Amino acid sequence: MGQTLLLTRRKFIKNTGMAVGGSMLASEPIASFAAKRKGNKKMRMALVGTGVRGVRMYGRDLLRNYGEYIELVGICDQNPGRLKYANEYIQSDSPAFTDLGDMLTQTRPDWLIITSWDWEHHNHIIMGLKHNCDIICEKPITIDENKAEMILQANKKYNKQIIVTFNYRWVPHRAKLKEMLMEKTIGDLTAVEFHWHITHAHLSRYMQRWHGERDRGGTLWVHKSTHHFDLLNWWLDSDPKEIYAYADLERFGPRGSFRGDNCRNCAHTKKCPYFWDIQENDHLRRLYADNEHYDGYVRDNCVFRRQIDIYDKHSAVIKYANNVTVNYSLTAESDYEGFWIALNGTKGRIEGKEGGWRGDDQAQEWHLQLLGKEPEVIRVPRADGGHWGADPLLMDKLFKEPDQADPLHQSAGIRDGVMSILVGIAARKSVESGKPVSIADLTSLKPQARRPRG
Repeated sequence: MGQTLLLTRRKFIKNTGMAVGGSMLASEPIASFAAKRKGNKKMRMALVGTGVRGVRMYGRDLLRNYGEYIELVGICDQNPGRLKYANEYIQSDSPAFTDLGDMLTQTRPDWLIITSWDWEHHNHIIMGLKHNCDIICEKPITIDENKAEMILQANKKYNKQIIVTFNYRWVPHRAKLKEMLMEKTIGDLTAVEFHWHITHAHLSRYMQRWHGERDRGGTLWVHKSTHHFDLLNWWLDSDPKEIYAYADLERFGPRGSFRGDNCRNCAHTKKCPYFWDIQENDHLRRLYADNEHYDGYVRDNCVFRRQIDIYDKHSAVIKYANNVTVNYSLTAESDYEGFWIALNGTKGRIEGKEGGWRGDDQAQEWHLQLLGKEPEVIRVPRADGGHWGADPLLMDKLFKEPDQADPLHQSAGIRDGVMSILVGIAARKSVESGKPVSIADLTSLKPQARRPRG
């Protein structure tokens, strides 16, 4: 019979701390943050973008949990109504601005936190750099290769720090896989299968918002899959080299047989499987619906509106610079939410999954099969907090203990952010051209067999 190993949280932290021997220095972006906080000085933070994540994770929760380490000196959004409600929700007395330049000039923050629309990230990053700010940006760093190159060149000019908040790296279950791969538990990797599923309900939320339009979100190849591609780049410790992809739009947008203005004003609510009443959620109503007349952002748009031009199923083959091949898919064909992955190496194989059917609370496990040995089941305890326990770990690293060791290289910088979106951009271009696309042809970043840090 196979052996089952249960890692307690304390043992897991101890093991990950020892995973790379003497490599215990913090990553460069976070180390810079720590250096600026000498003498117990609070870091001056400003926030641009007051959507759900901005007002909660980097607004209210930031002040509640890290107020002794940071000062929120300003918040910014082009929508004055949403901005007013955001300050109320955050419970902050920070000055509010509808113009980012004005906020940066008047408040002079050390760091600019960016949780704005994806297609505006590059403008906000570059403006922050020009005002001598270091940057904390949500994923994706931007949506196309031209905007990515603008960020790369601006960063060279201003020489500041850019941190991309890839919280998926901080899930304990996924961190354990990184540890095993760094320890060469299955030898050198040869091939990977990675399949991610999101539910119909999850996908419909993307289709209701601006994410359903490729010139705003870059398609789910970029907005959603950048999480998955960053995990692959991090786990494999290599850069993607070439991508060949297929994708299609089968359920949403012009494929629908009926459509309305939005869910609140629709004659088809009884027969539409995607009907959602934003009025039932007071927070979302006050944040979005009550303020849509300012900027035209409708949060509960019709999922069958003809402007939708992204894909609802995705499949790609990724060739890495270290010669590993990956078969990847992103689908939304059921009520299953989560992923399944299998990694093959010269000494064995690791399989694992997260998530399950609606209401399923399966254990987080890795199944290890070394050549010629009995299989092992390695169970990793769940952690509390958003995104499977990742958010508190990421936030602690960013704002509480930025100089703590980072043996698994979970902190991510500008290169990580750009390389993750380049996979999705290349996949999108491959779908459109019917040909494989080389990562080296997209920006000034060139793939390397061993992934550089940052």
